[in-house]
Amino acid sequence: FLPAGFPASLPPEYFRYQAWNVVQDLSSSLRGVLCTQKILEGMGVGNAAMTALAATMLWMARDGCAMLGGLAFTAAISHRFGADVKRWRLFADLINDVALFLDMIA
Repeated sequence: FLPAGFPASLPPEYFRYQAWNVVQDLSSSLRGVLCTQKILEGMGVGNAAMTALAATMLWMARDGCAMLGGLAFTAAISHRFGADVKRWRLFADLINDVALFLDMIA
């Protein structure tokens, strides 16, 4: 899984990039846990008046809409992905941050 000549084949700035990438991944994981906790609370988990079936149906509806939206976006825009990979990676990170923020405040 490593490139030929590793680590000499990589530019020196790659290690700095990778260190910040690990920080971002850890932050995203923590944010994901907090978002999931808030989403479950918002769906009524822990509320005696809410049934498990109702919470499950809400979760499935939420995930289903997210999946359909992702498929529609990919179908419409995928032909442009190869032209500017870095821009699309940044766009994906920003949209993910916005989505998680909206999940937390919802």
